[in-house]
Amino acid sequence: MSGENSLVRRLNDPCGRLACGPEWSRTRENSLFLADLELWFVWKGRGWMRSRDREFLLLPGFCALMRPGGIYDAGHDEAHPLGITYIHFDVAEEGGRKRVWEEWPEFFEVDDLDFYDSATRRIVQLASSPQSAPAAAALLNGVVRDLLRLAPLPVSPGTPVPVAERHRREVSRLVATLHAAPERLPSVAEMAGRLHLSPAHFSRVFKAVTQCSPIDYLVEMRLSQARHLLTETSLSVGEIAERLDYADLFFFSRQFKQKIGVSPLAYRRGTWKGK
Repeated sequence: MSGENSLVRRLNDPCGRLACGPEWSRTRENSLFLADLELWFVWKGRGWMRSRDREFLLLPGFCALMRPGGIYDAGHDEAHPLGITYIHFDVAEEGGRKRVWEEWPEFFEVDDLDFYDSATRRIVQLASSPQSAPAAAALLNGVVRDLLRLAPLPVSPGTPVPVAERHRREVSRLVATLHAAPERLPSVAEMAGRLHLSPAHFSRVFKAVTQCSPIDYLVEMRLSQARHLLTETSLSVGEIAERLDYADLFFFSRQFKQKIGVSPLAYRRGTWKGK
């Protein structure tokens, strides 16, 4: 591919889409023999990756721009095997510099799973034919540019996550809908899907906006609804647990006592008031 706005010079073999088998791993040798750049996109499963100085949880939406000299050891949970797309490529020179990628971040969490899954799948399809290789390089160029506009994954877990104003508005609207219908609370995965974010990235964005993780937020909302039902209705504790989508009555009672300080029955009887 040519042109002054091009980052990608050409695609290299291999490029593919892989549903990893139970014994799959990315070994140190894979990193040591990496001679070009490799775009990695996780589209399913759960795993881990270790670089020279960091370790990452691999979930759908994780992206890496691997390069020569880096360390990218990886493995996965056999019960939730990874699905990955990998694309090898060379970059165009920029101002006479051949290693422009040295300034690029390595690790990202993409906020549009559908786009990256479709785009990388199409790149792999186009790369399989010499006639369509230029189109594959052009599409990859757009994907790489989109990646580079994103904030890279934080260097340390405590680093604040930048949040786009659009996501702030979307999270605020989502929270409003939760409070409007507290009896029908979605899962974290469902909320992430509404915002077209991966669950991991959604959790970081949600916490950055609300100062609370989505799981803790849902628990607090369920327990608030439970307190209302215990004092304002004659429903049994078991019926309340079922209405709030608790699969296990004992788990509901244990969580209620852990968070509120008394059991659901004690709360209903009002014995909590004197504590």
